Amino acid sequence: MLKFDEVDYRTNLNAQIDAIADGKKIADEISQQGFSNIFFVAVGGTIAMMMHFGEIAKQYTKIPVYVEHAAEIVLTGHSQLNKDSIVIMGSKSGDTKETVAAAKWMQERGIRVVSMVIDPKSPLGSQSNWCIPLKVFKGVEYEYLNMFGVFYGLLANNGDFPRFDDFAAQLKAHLADGLVAAQTRFDARAAEIAKKYHTSPYMMWLGEGELWGEVYLFTMCILEEMQWLRTKSVKSSEFFHGTLELVEKDMPVFLVKSVGAYRCIDDRAERFLKDHTDELVVVDIKDYQIDGIDEEFAPLVSPLLSTALLNGRLSKHFEANTGHDLDMRRYYRQFDY
Repeated sequence: MLKFDEVDYRTNLNAQIDAIADGKKIADEISQQGFSNIFFVAVGGTIAMMMHFGEIAKQYTKIPVYVEHAAEIVLTGHSQLNKDSIVIMGSKSGDTKETVAAAKWMQERGIRVVSMVIDPKSPLGSQSNWCIPLKVFKGVEYEYLNMFGVFYGLLANNGDFPRFDDFAAQLKAHLADGLVAAQTRFDARAAEIAKKYHTSPYMMWLGEGELWGEVYLFTMCILEEMQWLRTKSVKSSEFFHGTLELVEKDMPVFLVKSVGAYRCIDDRAERFLKDHTDELVVVDIKDYQIDGIDEEFAPLVSPLLSTALLNGRLSKHFEANTGHDLDMRRYYRQFDY
């Protein structure tokens, strides 16, 4: 497969799965200390990834869970944010300005911070009470796994996720095989999609529920930032309240279908789109489910599958067709702004 080293991928993925145990130890310490709520705070692709946990929290726990933008929370605070809160943050580089500033703001107020960083000595790491080890810089699946131990560990300790050990064991036994198999199956289709749509002047992307953050991340961080392609991302539930008026017969519309409670909303969008555009592309995560991982865990694993397909495969084929290197930027981190 294009730009895919399977041995390296499996090694890194398994290392991050093993690190779930480190996250669980952090969760155990936090639970022993006590906490009143959980805040996910970051920017960009990291906060997009965190949206998944906010969605899952609604369905699994009565612990209040909030997802907030780092640049905003330091301006307004939050009425529920206090010394009893736990703030989960993330910056792969460890030096994202807004996130580092937010971590410093938290520390000044005695609020505990848990951070995803590669280097604990980085600016973000030095402003954190705990650092969750991130093994690999590139690959959003590693970021999800990085936070599994802490988040699901906290839920397990609260009695909300009693099958934590089963979940972790199934990931260890089957996730690497499943993600490699999914990418292998999707690769040829990804090549066809990228070849057909890489010159599109505009494309629309829909997603919902546990996959909304994934769709937002792929359109903003990959297609817009890394490929300079014009996109519109919208929730399947919100699509019918404005955005549907832009759909035309020749407009590319991508629907990433979820496997959880919101799938019926994706189904509704799909029915409409089949009748109103000839350029509908459906990526149904249900078609790529991983053998050996229980059905009840499917919504929890679905963003890893989505990012493996979209970021892992489709982005590489867009890059090959556009000739625009995924690492090329005009503005981002090129100068101070």
